[in-house]
Amino acid sequence: MTPPDPLIPLIAQELRALAVSGLAYGQNPYDVDRYRRILTLSAALAALDAGVPRARVEAAYLSSLAQTTPLLAVEALVVRGEGVLLIRRTDTGLWALPGGMAEVGETPAGGAERELFEETGLRGRATRLLGVLDARFAPNRHGLHLIAPVFLLEAEGDPRPTLEAHEAAFHPWDALPPLHPGHERSLALARAALASGTPFFDAEPARTWDAQENPAGAVPGQPRHWKVRLARLLVRGGGWLFLRTGHR
Repeated sequence: MTPPDPLIPLIAQELRALAVSGLAYGQNPYDVDRYRRILTLSAALAALDAGVPRARVEAAYLSSLAQTTPLLAVEALVVRGEGVLLIRRTDTGLWALPGGMAEVGETPAGGAERELFEETGLRGRATRLLGVLDARFAPNRHGLHLIAPVFLLEAEGDPRPTLEAHEAAFHPWDALPPLHPGHERSLALARAALASGTPFFDAEPARTWDAQENPAGAVPGQPRHWKVRLARLLVRGGGWLFLRTGHR
């Protein structure tokens, strides 16, 4: 299978981040309208690349207006003999590794343990980091930039269906059922990491770097102008509520 070109989702995500920053700091109403348009176009580009409805991606973008950095997801791998634990998702009916978004107040490993319990009923313990996956390099149904560490977990007992999974069962590595987008890659990389003993990660494509210089007269550590500090506080502390008013 030909791997997806990461350039298109990367462009979409950079446009989205620029638009969100512009909505946070822009003062000219014409510029604000332009940033909203850029946000809409970035969602359209992401949806086109992922082959999903544009409205779904736009909804994800509008619910994440305060987020300009990658989101953290977690995935849990449980192996027994020659089988790997998978869940059949309630949203698509396809099979996937147990996992989901990490929550505030837990480590990534703790998030993987929680997701395993919520989706299979198994109480497990993370024992090894198998890798860190960048969602831009795999099919992505929502267009958001996710970073997903994959953990190996030890768990006892029999998995069962839950509110988030129609089924939960072990499947042979060489006879996997139809998989949710992106999980074919997760499973292949996790299996390779198990065999090699080396965690995987997505290497950064070659790019140029610009040095950060101090502006003339600026003193490192000196407090920034109050307007700059206020704008950053709005974005970090809930300013997204203000930004969403223009989209209702």
